[in-house]
Amino acid sequence: MGVIGKRVAYYPGCSLEGASRAYDVSTRIVARELGLELDYLEDYNCCGAMESKNVTFMGTMLLNARNMSLARKQGHEVIIAPCNGCSFSLQRAEYFLETDRSVYEKVNALLREGGVDPLDRIPHTYHLLEWLYHEAGPQKVKEKTKRPLRGLKVANYYGCLYTRPHFYARTYAHAGGQEEEVRPRKRDTADDDEHPYYMNALLEAAGATNVEFEPMHTQCCGGPHSLSDEMVSEKFVMMILQTAKRNGADIIATECPLCHASVEMYRHRLMMKGVPDVDVPAAYFTQLLGLAFGYSANDVKLKDNLSDPLPVLKRLGLA
Repeated sequence: MGVIGKRVAYYPGCSLEGASRAYDVSTRIVARELGLELDYLEDYNCCGAMESKNVTFMGTMLLNARNMSLARKQGHEVIIAPCNGCSFSLQRAEYFLETDRSVYEKVNALLREGGVDPLDRIPHTYHLLEWLYHEAGPQKVKEKTKRPLRGLKVANYYGCLYTRPHFYARTYAHAGGQEEEVRPRKRDTADDDEHPYYMNALLEAAGATNVEFEPMHTQCCGGPHSLSDEMVSEKFVMMILQTAKRNGADIIATECPLCHASVEMYRHRLMMKGVPDVDVPAAYFTQLLGLAFGYSANDVKLKDNLSDPLPVLKRLGLA
């Protein structure tokens, strides 16, 4: 514990100051309660994870390098991103900037040309979940819990990008099946690739009961395909919701705004079609931790959730 840093640059990305405001608000509450400090990254830009990744390699490198430069200007060597897409995009740029000198030099030249400070050092990016687990951890969560999530059965949904690919996320292989040289950037703070458990551990420390949810816990939600192939996205979400429901979950905990939106939107569509066992609501894991820390449903913006988890939480006396 305590190897990443308690004060970090906070990159909310496009979603957390828009449709996923509840994630932003509850993230700030949880960090503050755990004695951690998020230093808002001033004048940040989109990471380009969805918009430009497959269109322009250097453009995406430059977008993320600019955010890294802003973090360095504010005195940070660590960036925290709560979104799977943002953390993936920043870590991907970090990988190429560290391993390809020509990319590093070209990006710095472009930064100078645009009037932005070139990178003197390359900040490391961590997902919010990784940071909370290593800088606070289950014990601190347990100490701060005033209203345990007793009786709440949770399916923890991590999504597909949280631990993958190894080269960017620097996760370790649970089964140890990969040779070390295939994973040259492995780091000690990263979660298990196939069986991530940081969210399980934090919510369990807050009093919740985790239900069996593998392998759906890392199944793609279809979010990136929601406009180009709706049927694929709908089928993916149906599999996720039905697995959670049939394993007894009261709620799905999420840690990515795109995953959260995908689950909530397709849940509604599936329910309208009369598909069975899909009526499990979703909440950000930070919203649940906020409730456990004694904050109200209004404080953590539960009414912003499309799937409305309030009936379940009220039934259990948690909201």
